[in-house]
Amino acid sequence: MCKRLFLVLCLALFMLGLQTATSPVFAETLKLDMNISISLALKNNPRIDIYKQQKLQSQGILTQAQSGYLPHVAAGADIGRQYVDDLKPDDEDTVLHASINASQLIYDFGNTGGAITASHSRVKVASANLKQTQKDVAFICKREFYDVLTRKRLIKVEKEAVDNYKQQLYRSQKYYEAGIRTKIDVTYAKVNLSNAKLALLQARSNLRTARTKLEQVLGLIPAHGNYIVIHNEGELTTLANNKPDLPQTLNHLLETAFSYRSDLQAIRSHVKASEAEIDQARSGYFPTIDAQASYDEYDSDLSSAQDQWYFGLNLTWELFSGFETKGRTVTANARLGEVNAGHKELELAIIQEVTDSWLRGIEYHDSVDIASETMELAKENFDLADKRYKAGLNDMIEYNDAQLSLTRAQSSLVTTYYDYLTALARIEHAVGVIPGIGITKD
Repeated sequence: MCKRLFLVLCLALFMLGLQTATSPVFAETLKLDMNISISLALKNNPRIDIYKQQKLQSQGILTQAQSGYLPHVAAGADIGRQYVDDLKPDDEDTVLHASINASQLIYDFGNTGGAITASHSRVKVASANLKQTQKDVAFICKREFYDVLTRKRLIKVEKEAVDNYKQQLYRSQKYYEAGIRTKIDVTYAKVNLSNAKLALLQARSNLRTARTKLEQVLGLIPAHGNYIVIHNEGELTTLANNKPDLPQTLNHLLETAFSYRSDLQAIRSHVKASEAEIDQARSGYFPTIDAQASYDEYDSDLSSAQDQWYFGLNLTWELFSGFETKGRTVTANARLGEVNAGHKELELAIIQEVTDSWLRGIEYHDSVDIASETMELAKENFDLADKRYKAGLNDMIEYNDAQLSLTRAQSSLVTTYYDYLTALARIEHAVGVIPGIGITKD
């Protein structure tokens, strides 16, 4: 009886340990930093996969275009009953026929060459679009990552406000019980605490929303949601001193953008493809020369069905196509003009984007210092209001104003700091360089 009870107890402990080891509640929490987040996004974001498939499609079209310079070989066979009137000695027989045909393009005055050149350029366009998409996803990932960090920090700010209001409510109750303060102080403290709890609830809801947006960019939910976003930025009081520096001068950023922007590389390749399409369209004015060869073998008693072979050069020249070639040429020229105009428009947009991101970076860089100084002053003002209330030199309204001012100043510093980090990421994106992920010049 004792042995059976001991075995049951051991089995129960084993099952409990197994459940504990496999339960997600006790699973190790994933620490999600910036580099891991970007790696996950580049691997799992479906938008990137779309452009990968488009690149494969363009490579397939290039293979089709290149086939024009290679020989084409076809084989066939057929069987049928054939009758030839008054043929001697037999005029009817079952005929088995097999044939093989080959053709080779000799020259087509730029039709096939233009198609190959255009296809090569479109492969480069697809590659550049893929790289640009990867850079876009990396930037969006950074932006949403910083938004999560912002929401986490704001929760701490609201928690601190709730703790202060709890302490103030406790003090006001004690002062009221001692006859030092009136009932209105207690009621006012309760209202302030309720408002602070509501703000904390909203901050936590905003964090969940921010995490959802980050997960959408990542293309998955890391560790089934059991993860925390980490970033070593320090305490609120040290944010301004430890903030990253702005990058190089604006002129250097513009030079970098014109060398590294993948969308600019894409439209430049698009220009080359359009130029090749003009050559392809103009080839319709000229002949096509190719070589043809064939061999036919017959298995039949009919004397008319004899084995034969053929080899020759063919010249095909469409003398009039109803102005089709002219129309194709006009269309190709107009398309090139459109692409060139788009090229110029993109260059102007890049200048505007880089300049705007640089100016925003300067703005947020200085705003962090101002917000940090404002928070220090608000903290000093709150400490004075707290001491004055304890000494009975002010009322609850002054204390509440000081607390609200402190909370706003802390929230402003948090928001401004991560806006600055986002501005730095926007500068990287504007110039086409995302450090640390292997995506640089095309």
